[in-house]
Amino acid sequence: MIEVQLTYNLYHSWKTQNAVSVIGYAFYNKELLKENTLITFFEGCITEALFANRLKSISGHFAVVIKYENIVFAAVDLIRTFPLFFYHEQHGIFVTDDIHTEIVFNKTQIENFKKVYCTLENDTLLNGWKQLQAGEYVVFDKTGFTPKIKSYYHHSKPTDKKNDSVRLKVLENELIERTLHYANNRTLLLPLSGGYDSRYLLALLKPHYDKIECFTYGKKNSYEVLIAKNVCEKLNVKWHFIEYTNELLDVFFTDEWQEYSTRNHHFSSLPHEQDFFALYFLKQNKLLPKDALIVNGFCQDIHAGSFIEPVRNFDLQKFIYHKHQLQTNVAAYENSWNGYQEWLVKNRLSKFIINSVHVYEYFDLDFYLPFWNKEWIDFWYGVDMEERLDQKFYNNYLFNGIFKEYKVDFKKPSHDTTNRLYSLKRIVKSVLPSMVIEQIQLQNSINKQNDVNNGLYLYERMYDQLNQKPERKDFRINNIHAVYFLEKLKEKYQI
Repeated sequence: MIEVQLTYNLYHSWKTQNAVSVIGYAFYNKELLKENTLITFFEGCITEALFANRLKSISGHFAVVIKYENIVFAAVDLIRTFPLFFYHEQHGIFVTDDIHTEIVFNKTQIENFKKVYCTLENDTLLNGWKQLQAGEYVVFDKTGFTPKIKSYYHHSKPTDKKNDSVRLKVLENELIERTLHYANNRTLLLPLSGGYDSRYLLALLKPHYDKIECFTYGKKNSYEVLIAKNVCEKLNVKWHFIEYTNELLDVFFTDEWQEYSTRNHHFSSLPHEQDFFALYFLKQNKLLPKDALIVNGFCQDIHAGSFIEPVRNFDLQKFIYHKHQLQTNVAAYENSWNGYQEWLVKNRLSKFIINSVHVYEYFDLDFYLPFWNKEWIDFWYGVDMEERLDQKFYNNYLFNGIFKEYKVDFKKPSHDTTNRLYSLKRIVKSVLPSMVIEQIQLQNSINKQNDVNNGLYLYERMYDQLNQKPERKDFRINNIHAVYFLEKLKEKYQI
């Protein structure tokens, strides 16, 4: 027996017709598919080959389950926007988007969760429960009940030494067209930081659309806030600033946060807290535009190469340990920067970063991530790794082009077009004792100038409430949040 239970119901909800259930939306060429049209698109997928080909031909934020008498297909999009889970036992399979079961924790994934804020590969925090990763589908055959998981999209592409700015201009126009098509005259609400990704997105959209507002959060007079304010003034965009005071951050310890967290973690992802406080403030003060669509610049820096470091004799397993202190099996990945890119997207970005879009839905807002269109990421994945190192192509393209054109070419403090700082850090680490290195890192963590979102306050509040405190404080907010989250989860289920 294969049982399917689909219950997600925030801004987006499941729609079912005959054998097909869908959630979300996708573009097929220039056609927008959602609800009935998305169902129609998947109707008739009676073989695995047909199903995989349909998945390969669209791009968007969706999940789909097709249940026939003798076979079931299920898939998530390229970035796992709407997670799907399944439990396989001898006499059947249970497929769902919301795990409710007897809780038996996977100890290995508990430790992984503390380090990267999500579980790895197809595992969850619970023994026996599996999940689909970014760009994957699964086939369940009722005769054997053995799930067959496959990738229909790989976040790893052959590189092309030509960095074609002309092609990028074409893709920018397509990005603008799709975004405005999906917006359908709604107000675009854009989280704007002091970095380049959200600024790039704003600069692309503003000349073509007037109904745009931005919001920035954090501590007053931080570089993030000052740059965002200047950008909005230059582009004549309405701007909201939300100061992250101690009082506002204390919302984290209320039932409001707990309700969001419970809906969002899926026993696989740490609920992302940053945007929550800003949206809570905007809603409480009736500042959210009616029927707004959140457009977010998530991860364009990753596409541009921020994950690449000037490492000689690259070894994937050693690099993952160096970056994340994880000992993990990487046999499924190419031993290259391409392989690390795919590992990073599937094992951290999709589960931790992208999963945070559901905070928008919690506040009854729709969302769209323009920088995750398939054609867009295919272009950036194809840029030569040397040009992605230090984000050389990206930074030069922005600062000699659209940023300069619109006079928003403000550089963030960490802006560096070489790897000089990285090389210096590597040299320092190689000659100084580990205890000294740890002390330097600790001092950087407690430097109030680096604390743009008042995270030190939230860190201390979480730390104080823990029954079992870490041996030492590292003052990294996600680290303490992961420990806090896991302790509260164990308390809830009396483990």
